[in-house]
Amino acid sequence: MIDPAVERQYSDTKELLALWNTFHQFFTMGKSGQEITPEKENQFLEIKSRIAMLHDSFMDALTANQNVGQEVLSIITRAITLKHLGRLSTADVKKMEMDWHESYLLLNDTIAALEHKREELSQINETQYKAGIAAGAARQKAGKFFGSFYFKLAAIIVVVLGATIGVQMFGIYDYNELGKISALKTPFQWGKYAVRMVDPDSTWPTIDSAYRKGHSGWPEGVKPPVTEAGADKASGVQTIARRTAPIGIMPQMAAALDKAVEYRKETAEKSGEEPVEIYSFRFNNADDAKAVEKLWDDAESRVNTSGNAPEIVRQMDAVRDVNLVTFVFSKRGETMRAIVVKVYGKND
Repeated sequence: MIDPAVERQYSDTKELLALWNTFHQFFTMGKSGQEITPEKENQFLEIKSRIAMLHDSFMDALTANQNVGQEVLSIITRAITLKHLGRLSTADVKKMEMDWHESYLLLNDTIAALEHKREELSQINETQYKAGIAAGAARQKAGKFFGSFYFKLAAIIVVVLGATIGVQMFGIYDYNELGKISALKTPFQWGKYAVRMVDPDSTWPTIDSAYRKGHSGWPEGVKPPVTEAGADKASGVQTIARRTAPIGIMPQMAAALDKAVEYRKETAEKSGEEPVEIYSFRFNNADDAKAVEKLWDDAESRVNTSGNAPEIVRQMDAVRDVNLVTFVFSKRGETMRAIVVKVYGKND
């Protein structure tokens, strides 16, 4: 007979063995400190993630040496990044190599045992096999503590935090490099929020890497925004500065926005209205963005208090996300406000 559980364990453990060999190749690269690139770091993280996913199946196949099997997760947790491996002491490297070799032998033994089990299963009928499974159920529960879901979840969290907060804190790898890879945008954003637990002003590396609610969450009737090709920063600075003239901050706003290192203009159509205009300015640091935000907020507050606020404060608003400042403009103030609140999450 064929047991799907055994077949899965056999397939997963064989894949895990192949990944374990590849992990060792990267480990050797990391400890030597040679040929380490952002692409290699990304591949290394992907390998570790796949190993963690396959580990459950491998542990399910073990009937002994659970502690050795658990070392697989321990090793990938300790190997934070390739650059981090190059900074480990000789003693730590030797210990990891010994643990890797012991796990490697166990993986090979487990595959051999599963092959033997598959052969035995092929010679018995299903009724006999189910009886054997029932008799051994109690034994299989022994030694499962370190293979439990909660322990593995904790180990995976440690790997993720080490690859985000840890690498930033110790200067091992610039996590922002991942934000420039479009395929990693979503996991990068998750990691960025983890990084900001210890560094609230951790910057966005590009405008596109920053989080913004998907179009399904935009106000009803507003079409997806379209980026203006070849938008010129100088023109965008002049446009925003000119619009702030009625509230008395035109020259200051122009000087503050001119510090931006990246600029993007978008327009979003809405039936029966003139297009909504969205101007995004990215700065090298959060302080420059905060200066723009404060300039706008102070002026807006001042004119609102005066009781004679210019129309521009009802048509335009500024939203800051760390080092990114976005101005949303619409002649229909209700549309502008809805986008600022629903899309960018600004609450007055």
